[in-house]
Amino acid sequence: MTAVDFVAVGHVTLDHTPGGTRPGGAAYYAAITARRLGLRVGLLTAVGPDFPREALPADIEVVGVPSERTTTFRIARGRPGPGGGMRELAVLARATDLEAAALPGAWRDAPMGVLAPVAGEVDPAFGAAFEETSLLVLPQGWMRQRGKGGILSPQPWEDAELVL
Repeated sequence: MTAVDFVAVGHVTLDHTPGGTRPGGAAYYAAITARRLGLRVGLLTAVGPDFPREALPADIEVVGVPSERTTTFRIARGRPGPGGGMRELAVLARATDLEAAALPGAWRDAPMGVLAPVAGEVDPAFGAAFEETSLLVLPQGWMRQRGKGGILSPQPWEDAELVL
């Protein structure tokens, strides 16, 4: 592993939308954006064999935790009613959790990084692995609970003190 300027940690996803299936996830978008800004990027994620590897530019260094499946979402319009037109998000599959032990040593001193869970996959204690990194936290994945049919709804962020 080489040293990087920016580390993104979280699941890259497959998003089934009305317009088709596409890659997604906060870590995916953060890694792509950092690359476009000219940074050397490392991405720690977990995907299954169904994820299209060509969706990640070759110059993004990817460490993949083995997983039988890729985290997959269905994104659709919600039911009509008060607040109608809201999107409905459902988890159809979930990849393996991410723990700090999988983080390459050369990445622990990256100047910048982001913890970007989408489905609670990033260990809340992960931030401690970055001693000198300016670390951004996108907590959406810690603030979702999975209900019937995989439908996601809000939940309190219980580990906020540990993460922050």
